Order: sequence, then C-alpha cells, then structure tokens
Amino acid sequence: MKPILIVIPARYDSSRFQGKPLADICGKPMVQHVWERACRIKRADRILVATDDDRIAARVKEFGGEVIITARGHKTGTERVAEVAAGLPFPFVVNLQGDLPAFEPGVVDRIIEEGVQVLEKEGVALVTAKSEILSEEELASPHVVKVVTTQGGKALYFSRSPIPYAETWNNGSFKFYKHYGIYLYQRDFLLSIAASKEGILEGMERLEQLRVLEAGGSVHLVEIDAREASFFMEVNRPEDIVKAREILQDATSVIGGDQ
Repeated sequence: MKPILIVIPARYDSSRFQGKPLADICGKPMVQHVWERACRIKRADRILVATDDDRIAARVKEFGGEVIITARGHKTGTERVAEVAAGLPFPFVVNLQGDLPAFEPGVVDRIIEEGVQVLEKEGVALVTAKSEILSEEELASPHVVKVVTTQGGKALYFSRSPIPYAETWNNGSFKFYKHYGIYLYQRDFLLSIAASKEGILEGMERLEQLRVLEAGGSVHLVEIDAREASFFMEVNRPEDIVKAREILQDATSVIGGDQ
C-alpha cells in the first residue's frame, strides 16, 4: 500500500467568505471539523493543514493539528497543496477542501482505494467525486459545480452553469451530477499542473480542475450516493454555516469512518 498524504488547504481571504476556516460550527472552527474527520480516514498516512495565515495556523496548533505555512501568492488550493507535496516523499496526494466540515471519512477511503487503481492503471491525471443532483435548485445554483462525464466516468466538462442544456428539469432519462472538492493526484502530476499557467476556461468558471482538462489530462469521477453526498456539503457563503450546523447536530450524522 503506497502512502497517502492528505493536505487541507485553508485560506483566510476568501472572496465570498473571509475567515471561513475559522468560522464557528457547533463550538469548533470549521478547519477543526475537517481535521478531525480527516484523522478517521484509514488510508491517510499523514495529514497537514496548509495555510498562509498565522491566525489559522495558531488555531490548528491549539487543537493539536499539524500545519505548514505556505506562500501567500497561490491562486488555488491545488497550488498550495503542491507546495506542501513538493517537500514530502508521498507518491499520492489528496487535496481535501477545507470547507467540507461534515464529510464521511469512509467515503474518502473508498475514493482513495478506487482512485489509486485508476491512477496507476489507466493513465488518469486526477481522481475526484460526483453525485446525482436531486433538485432543480441545485442544478441552477452557481455555487453547485456541475460535471458531465463519459459512460466510463471520465470528465467531459465542469461548470457552474447547468450542463447539459435541457428544456425541462428532468424527465427521468438523464441524471445530472454535481462535483465535490476532493482531489487525488499522483505527486509528479500535481507538481506539474500546479506550476502551469491558469487556463482560459479555469479563469472564466473559477474552477481549478478545468486546468487539467485544458492541458489535455484525464479526470476520473468516483460516484457517491445521494445519502453519503449530503454530508459533503460545501460551506461557500456565511449563510451555509446554518445548514452545516444542522448536519453536524443531526443524531444520524456519522462522525467516524467505519460505516
């Protein structure tokens, strides 16, 4: 079993939600929720928070996490994760977004298990996750990233807009999918793509995974079911904190990864 490095990028100056990693959710900063759940991922060999902010670094140290201070000039989480990975000898690296305070660790283990095989055997550049969109509201929201794939699960395109175009929401003949911020890379490709220039589509959509597609790389999507996906809610705006608290306070929420 090749070792897995998990890096949680945590930036203070988010344009949509400044100070997001330190936002209080049920008495803990969001970054602590992500860290504690990451520690329950069985395939994780080392877990680090990567930040350019001393306030976040200090808080991570307070709750016993491991943190690395990175450069301030990074435009994406991928670039921040790559800076950390460049100094460590891990063949596989997971970029676990720091705005997923309620994710199920066991699902990430499954993504890693499937993803490592795909990366090694199929020449894929990146492995990430998707689940079916179940409401017209999600399909229309620019805060929900959509993805369309081949029949074999390879990404054709990611967008904040509804894709593909449809005159009606859903007549049952087609499933729409949303993307989740979990990325598994082979280390060498991660360093290469992070050092490349921002793509035109990436800049327009503000979606860093599009850089891989624009560079000609292949992205494999692991599908997770709707119940599991409900715990992978991303906190993008201050108002999302309310929903995150509800999920974490739900008695049926799974804290561990041993489902």
